[in-house]
Amino acid sequence: MLKEIRWKRVLLAAVLSEAGVIAALLAVITIYGRLFAPALTDAQSRELGERVGYYVAPTAGAITTFLLVLWVARQLDSAHVANGVMVGAVSVILTSGFLFMAKPEDRFMYIVAFGLRIAAGYAGGRVAERRFNLRPGRRAEGLAL
Repeated sequence: MLKEIRWKRVLLAAVLSEAGVIAALLAVITIYGRLFAPALTDAQSRELGERVGYYVAPTAGAITTFLLVLWVARQLDSAHVANGVMVGAVSVILTSGFLFMAKPEDRFMYIVAFGLRIAAGYAGGRVAERRFNLRPGRRAEGLAL
């Protein structure tokens, strides 16, 4: 099974997944800061960043992981789910250090975010597998053709 993992793409997708989270956080903070709170103090800006990170990062991580799993698995003939779960797992490994630097009250959300990334990897793998099975000339599992 490990031979069927596209390790270079998995690693690249995990890194890009985290880059996507950072881009989403920066976009939300910038847009909110300019539209709704243009005169924030430094302390208020830090608080906004923490709050946005707490609520936006888990969802952004799941979405970027899911989308990048579709990229990783797009030309696979098998092991779609395994590749997807590995993207989720590697992205968790890359970001796990933040768990230990987080405030104690924020650690639960990190664990939730890690679970969401792995679940998104699994879901992306299942969607890629389903798309593969629906290609012309393929017989989809569970469908009588």
